[in-house]
Amino acid sequence: MTEEEDEGKEGQMKSKILSWFKSSSKDLHPDGPYESHYENSQLKSKGSYKDGQQDGPCESYYENGQLQFKGQYEDGQRDGLQEWFHKNGQLRERQSYKAGKKVGLWEFFHENGQLKSKGNYKDGGRDGPFQIFYNNGELRSKGNHKNDKRDGPYESCHENGQLESKGNYKDGKKDGQWEGFHENGQLESKGNCIDGQRDGPWEMFHENGQLRFKGDYKNGKRDGPFEEFSENGQLKVKENYKDGKQDGLYESYDENGQLKTRGTFKNGALDGPYELYKDGILQ
Repeated sequence: MTEEEDEGKEGQMKSKILSWFKSSSKDLHPDGPYESHYENSQLKSKGSYKDGQQDGPCESYYENGQLQFKGQYEDGQRDGLQEWFHKNGQLRERQSYKAGKKVGLWEFFHENGQLKSKGNYKDGGRDGPFQIFYNNGELRSKGNHKNDKRDGPYESCHENGQLESKGNYKDGKKDGQWEGFHENGQLESKGNCIDGQRDGPWEMFHENGQLRFKGDYKNGKRDGPFEEFSENGQLKVKENYKDGKQDGLYESYDENGQLKTRGTFKNGALDGPYELYKDGILQ
C-alpha cells in the first residue's frame, strides 16, 4: 500500500466515525445529554446538545465496549482535542480543532502504539514538516506540506533504514531530479520530473549496480531510443518510442548477445515482418 493510499484509508476511517455526529446534529434534538446503543444494549455514543447543536464532550464506542472516539464540540463544531482509538484500545489519532478546523500538531499511531505519522495543520490544511514511520519505529518518509500539498525536499526509506527515494515536490507533484535506491543501498533509478511526470533522460539499475535500462521521457511517456540490459551488463532489448508507443526498429538479444528477434513497430503496433533468430541465424 502506498503512502497516499494509506493516508486516504486513515481519512475514510475517521470520516466514518465523525459522520455519525455530523448527521445527528442535522436532526432536531432536544437539549441536554443523549445516548445511543447497539442492539445488544452496549453503549454506542454519548454527548449533549445545546440550542439544537452538539456542545460539550462526546464519545463513541466499539460494539465490544472499547472506546472508539472522544472529543469536544462547541456550537455544533469540533473544538479542542479529538482522539480516535484502535479496537485494541491503543490511540490511533490525536488532533486539535478550532471552530471546526484542524489546527496544530496531528499524530497517527500504529496498533502496537508506535507513532505512525506526525505533522502540522494550519487553517484546516497540512502545513510544515511531516514524518511517517513503519510499525517498527523506523522512518518511512519525511517532507514538507504547504497549503495542504507536499512541497519541498522529500525522502523515503526502506523498512531496514536504507534510503528508498529522494527528490523534491512542488505544489503536490514531483519536480526536478529524483533518485530511487534498492534495499542494499545501490542506486535503482535516477531522472527528472516536471509537474509530477518523468521528463528527460531516465536510468534504472539492477541491485548489483549494473544498468537495467535507459531512455528518454516526455510528459511522462517514453519518447526516443530505449535500451534494456541484463544483470551482467548484456544488452537485452533495443527499441524506439514515440509519444509512449513503440515506433521504429525493435531488437531483442539472448544471454550470449546474439540477435533473438527483430521487427518494426508503428504507433504501437507491429508494422511488417517479425523475424526470429537462433544463435544469430534467421529461422
